[in-house]
Amino acid sequence: MIRRIVISIILALLPLAARAQAVPFVAILHSSENLAMGGAHIATPDNSPLSGAIVEIGADKIYWRRNAINYNLTNYAARVGILPSLCVGLDVTTNAMEEMTLYNENGQRMGTTLASELCAALNVTYAPLPTTVFRLTGKYIRSALTDNDYANCPAVDIGGIWKINGQIAVGAAIENLGPDIDYGYGGYPLPATAKVGVYGRFSLAERHELEAAVDLGAMPSYATAIASIGTGYTFNDMLALRLGAHLCSAGGVLPSYFSAGIFFKSAIFDVGAAYLTASGTYSISARLKL
Repeated sequence: MIRRIVISIILALLPLAARAQAVPFVAILHSSENLAMGGAHIATPDNSPLSGAIVEIGADKIYWRRNAINYNLTNYAARVGILPSLCVGLDVTTNAMEEMTLYNENGQRMGTTLASELCAALNVTYAPLPTTVFRLTGKYIRSALTDNDYANCPAVDIGGIWKINGQIAVGAAIENLGPDIDYGYGGYPLPATAKVGVYGRFSLAERHELEAAVDLGAMPSYATAIASIGTGYTFNDMLALRLGAHLCSAGGVLPSYFSAGIFFKSAIFDVGAAYLTASGTYSISARLKL
């Protein structure tokens, strides 16, 4: 009974919203550039096969503070182009949270815990036609709230992009679809989300381009609506500036926030950083393209 009380208390502390939610970290995007665009990513070029590279290796570091809990996310990603229309990728994300004090139902201190979580994702991106892209991701999620209390859970993402012309694309996706994650005392829904998005990239003049992206989504398990809006300016394919806003109704895994970022790009290396107004959240990233 005491262990059940402890787990209930931890799950009440970990959520990013009022209703108990498990593994909210899987809903936080790992791409700093997408975070800087307010989280809009469904129809962006990131979800297409590699262009001009055979191998892409990257890492993102994200610090997120919400409801007095520090989320310390590290994402390592690798993508390999098998064919011009097909690539396979592996993402491994770890989340180490700050030490928390536990109390029982009578308010007595019971000790501390240092929760840790992991998500390993294998993704396949396939473009059967120049105007069509499909993406499928399988995930393994592990969440350890204490040394003796942990849960494992599978999940999938599935989505597609349709390029209307060389400038505009639309997309749709279902993310984090899977069974409840169960720590042994009842299941908690994953933050499964259905989204649609539109993306556009337009040339203003030689070396000057504007981008815009809008995603609309819903998280049925938590009766939450989500909107992500982002815009960007790129100079000479080398310097990119990003601005965005993420709007979420009450009960969502992520809060509403505004965001901004700056990214430097080259033929073989990208580096950049994003800042979000959600409790001083920031993210840094690096990509190596071979």
